[in-house]
Order: sequence, then structure tokens, then C-alpha cells
Amino acid sequence: MSLKSMLEAAARGGTVEVTDGWTQGRAIYGGLTGALLLASIKGRLRDAAGDGSGSPHPLRSFTVSFIGPATTGAVEVHAEILRVGKNVTQCQATLRQDGALVATALAAFGKHRESTIVVPPRHPMPELPEPGTIEPFPYIEKMTPEFYRFLALRQAGGALPFSGAETGDLSGWAQLRETPEEFHEEHLLVLADAWPPATIQMLSGFAPASSLTWTLELVAEIGPDTIPPEAVFAYEATTDASRDGYAHTHAMLWGPDGALTAISRQTITVFG
Repeated sequence: MSLKSMLEAAARGGTVEVTDGWTQGRAIYGGLTGALLLASIKGRLRDAAGDGSGSPHPLRSFTVSFIGPATTGAVEVHAEILRVGKNVTQCQATLRQDGALVATALAAFGKHRESTIVVPPRHPMPELPEPGTIEPFPYIEKMTPEFYRFLALRQAGGALPFSGAETGDLSGWAQLRETPEEFHEEHLLVLADAWPPATIQMLSGFAPASSLTWTLELVAEIGPDTIPPEAVFAYEATTDASRDGYAHTHAMLWGPDGALTAISRQTITVFG
């Protein structure tokens, strides 16, 4: 199944067949897991609306807990609406495989409200070389994550994973290799989690690492009216702290217009 077909199946709820090639190590790539959970939620909201409109409000925050590894093949996705308020709608979704819970997500949709508080983003988009001047990471069998065949990641700052770097920061550009018909929030989730955990470049040799929790906070509205399908996003990640085998990072993504689009925060388990 293509990414489009998997997202459409998730929106209907029930069984989704995850295609080979979307793995990261032994597990399904976390960005795809998040996108399937969000698609399920949005499909549930459309069913509840009865007119196909879905949530009347933009997505504001999406949090995923990665409970266990899921492999390619059949997974079961289920979403429920927790509360529909005047200003905010909150939903939950779960992903199961062979009866075991492997991921869960919470989504908050919020309406636009007038406010006297306006704080411009404090971090401007970094100065990066033009995307076309940087070769994207290649897909190399058994060396790079399989999902690299679907995403074009062009690293500009930082170092390669497991290179013993002194910094835990990185930057670059991210884009879908296959342009979707329309760009939606699910596509942003696929891109936002695509980069290696920024901290692992500080390791001097290979050691496993994986996301424990991931929250994407959307600063701008994402949809066909605001983001072109071929959009390239600037990305910059910072390691805030790391100790006791857990690293804490935040990353920012800027859209084609240079405006801050989303803030990504992760807790990462590091076995080395």
C-alpha cells in the first residue's frame, strides 16, 4: 500500500496493512505510526460530524507514546472522541498488533480565539544552504532506515549518527519524495519525526536508541490552503539534556514561507 492508501485505511478505522519499507530498525517508523493514529482520529471526527467535515478546528497538539515495537503487516487502529467543547476537541487513538497495544496518541484541536497576547517566534529560521545544493541521505540496505526511500532528508548542520560528535544539535531540509495530491497534518507528522535522534551523533559507536514519547505542537495551520504539496521544510534540533539513558530534545520546523510551523519535543531512550 502507498502512504495515501495507508492513511485512507486508517481514516476508516480497523485493519491497516503497513507496507514493507516503512521500518526503522525492527519497528515501523514512528512518523508513520503517528500519521496513522492522526488519520484515524480525523476519520472518526468526520464520521461523527455526519457531513464529512471533520473537526471544525485546526490541530494544535499531538502526543504519541510508543509502547512497543510494531512490525510491518496488519495493525489495528481505533480512535475515540473524548470531548467536544466550545473551543477545544480532544481525541485519543490506539494502535494494536496481534492484540498487544503498541502506541497511543492524544490530539487536541482548538478554534481561533482573539487574544491580547501575541508573541512572535523567538527562533528565526536558520540560514541553510539551498536544498538543491545538498544530496539527500541515500537508502542503503541494512545501513540506513528503510523509510529513507520515501523521504528526502538533506542534512546541513550537525554530524552523522554514532560519530562521536561534541554537539547534540543538527539541522537540514526535509521533503516527501513522492508529492501527495494535497499536504495535510498527517504528512507533516511523517516529516517531523524523520531525522535521527539528535543526541545519538554524540555516541562513538552504534547503540540502540528510540523515541519514548513525542509531541508535535503546531504553531501554524497545516493544510492544502497553506502548504503546497511539494513543500520543503527547514529543520533544526537541539538536545536540551541527557542523563541516565534518557535524552530530551526539541526541534523546530519552518515552512516554505520561512514562518515557524511546528515544535517537536521528544524523550529518547539511549542504550549507550
